[in-house]
Amino acid sequence: MRILSIDSSLGTQLAVVDATDTTDTTDTADIADTADAGGRALRVLSRTEQADSRRHAESLGQMLSEALSAEDVAERPPQAVVVATGPAPFTGLRAGLVTARVVGRTRGLPVHGVSSLDAVARRALDELAARGGETDPVVLVATDARRREVYAALFRANGPDDVTRLTEIDVCAPTQVAEHVSERIAGQVEGAGAVDAVAGSGAALYPELAELGSSREALAPVSGDALTQVRIALARLDRGEELGVQPLYLRHADVQMPAARKRVR
Repeated sequence: MRILSIDSSLGTQLAVVDATDTTDTTDTADIADTADAGGRALRVLSRTEQADSRRHAESLGQMLSEALSAEDVAERPPQAVVVATGPAPFTGLRAGLVTARVVGRTRGLPVHGVSSLDAVARRALDELAARGGETDPVVLVATDARRREVYAALFRANGPDDVTRLTEIDVCAPTQVAEHVSERIAGQVEGAGAVDAVAGSGAALYPELAELGSSREALAPVSGDALTQVRIALARLDRGEELGVQPLYLRHADVQMPAARKRVR
């Protein structure tokens, strides 16, 4: 299966990924941009990204054109779309979701959603697994929510490609994260007496958050990841889950429509 993956949770990432059964005889050993997921080899056929968190609408069309016109993609276009559902700032997230829905509708493709925080958690868990150490670690993900706030939640691994979110997602000041984590862990997260690692763009932006993890460092300093969300989507689809594309805004847009004027009698 070929999948178009879109993430606009902070900057913008687009990737076209070929998910091939590992029993296939195709040799991917010489392909640099690959990953494994649930018995599949994920090969990135095209990838484009830009870091500006305020130019999603201007850049997505051109990025999509580049991704779909790449040599390995043009003749065999995607068969599904995976898109980040946030939480993330309103405008950028909406631009990515609208793009995914338009591609899905015009090409008759299914569109699947994955939370941006889930992708960050999975990347962090991959880093921890590569190092060895803690068994079944708990990861705190904190991504930049602007306004000097972060989106934060606790996660554990759910198999080699997926994650389980252990708490509700908070949007709060970095100084409040420690208090919220303590409250959520107490009696709610079975067997979790501490946070083993902290990850995400919020942890990179506010270094004091890294002190909440036993590793005392920020892992996966991103707000989402287009390739990782494909792994998560495939794992969940294999279990028969429906992956909705409802956005996780968590708060209202910065721009609000003015209220109707009151009549003067």
